[in-house]
Amino acid sequence: MTKAYKVKQIFTPTRPAINTFVERAQTLNNHLVDALDTPGMQIVLYGHSGCGKTTLIVNKLNQVYEKEIITRCVEGMTYESIILDGFDQIGKYYTEENKTVGFKINPAVTISYKEIRATLSVGEYSTQKQISKKSFIPPQLTPRRLGQFFGEANICWVLEDFHKILREDKAKTSQLMKVFMDMSVDYEDLKIVAIGAVGTARQVVEYNHEMNNRVAEIYVPYMTSSEIESIITNGEKLLKLKFANKVKERIVKISCGLPSICHHLCLNICSIKGIRETEEGDYPLFIDNQDLEDAIQKYIAVKSDTLKAEFDKAIKVPNKTKYNLPSEILKAALENGKDEFTFDIIFSRLKHLQSQGLLESIVENMLNELCSSERSEILVYDDNSNKYRFNNLFLKGYAISQFEDNEPEIRRATGKSKKIIDRLIAIIENDISRLDDFEYEEIYED
Repeated sequence: MTKAYKVKQIFTPTRPAINTFVERAQTLNNHLVDALDTPGMQIVLYGHSGCGKTTLIVNKLNQVYEKEIITRCVEGMTYESIILDGFDQIGKYYTEENKTVGFKINPAVTISYKEIRATLSVGEYSTQKQISKKSFIPPQLTPRRLGQFFGEANICWVLEDFHKILREDKAKTSQLMKVFMDMSVDYEDLKIVAIGAVGTARQVVEYNHEMNNRVAEIYVPYMTSSEIESIITNGEKLLKLKFANKVKERIVKISCGLPSICHHLCLNICSIKGIRETEEGDYPLFIDNQDLEDAIQKYIAVKSDTLKAEFDKAIKVPNKTKYNLPSEILKAALENGKDEFTFDIIFSRLKHLQSQGLLESIVENMLNELCSSERSEILVYDDNSNKYRFNNLFLKGYAISQFEDNEPEIRRATGKSKKIIDRLIAIIENDISRLDDFEYEEIYED
């Protein structure tokens, strides 16, 4: 009998994919597995939002470790908060009811853990992990003692979204990594994995030169077209569905290498068709073009407020600024009429600002900002081609809708306006690359 799966176990846009996990490029896999297998080696996993970093590390950890602890960092979280969160989560491996799970922990270490835990009152302890001000850490809970707790339980510690931590706290955490490195003599699998949605490893954790050869910096790129398609193929097999080839091709194109978008569209398709688990019939349920159309419209309707917020964040400049440079750069990118563009192309299209003193270095810095979370990662830079592109078609479509000069009313449209939803679908479906490629009169007829 075929195993039945729930749809939410297969298409998972907001959490790591397990059942539909797709192996990444061999070089990336080898680099990560080698780093996990090397005693004392700490790991920095970095790449843009939605490219599958957490999914990759969780699945690889399952192949190497029996268990892991994930600390999900948030804005304002301090070094002390991170320490307390790790200490708190590891507690389940030091309680009475977990002594028979198949591994043994030194009784003296267990006693030490409980003594430290006892120094923290329940109320005080639970609130300390959430506040941004400096939290109280018992003097007995040193980095080395925490490393001992993780080492005895043979647990890998994952720090997710670590780029959100303040710079001074990143520096402190780099020293924690150094302690874990040094303790690998006693605990060879003791390891911290820091994950950041940024373009460079040093934006995740700032560490000293002495640690250069003991930290693996691993970049997770956007997925290839074949990798995105494999998510759909794996899902349709487990749920007994059949996606039309054209539907697969369109999902791959719209996803722009982001597995999170692919998962979201597939989940929407299942939701709209009332599919909740693996189909019971003898034949797979067919997914056609109309199903995808409906899924896209649902995605935009749900995400329209987010798209607006991300776009506004990308082009925000202080009041009384002479000109809006991020906005001008995005306009130039769209007017270029191609999916990818170089710095030289952008700068050549900003001649009207060069007469006002605009320098190449200023444009280069702003392009870097537009590729960062500081400005919603609205652009992506490819080191191999030395070119930029929009992060995804939805953000690109929203930018086109906002910059189109002949329809000022779109700028006043609310996030959930039917007009903007129709307009975005029209842009995406017609593969619009530039501002003047498409006429919208029909959309705006009463």
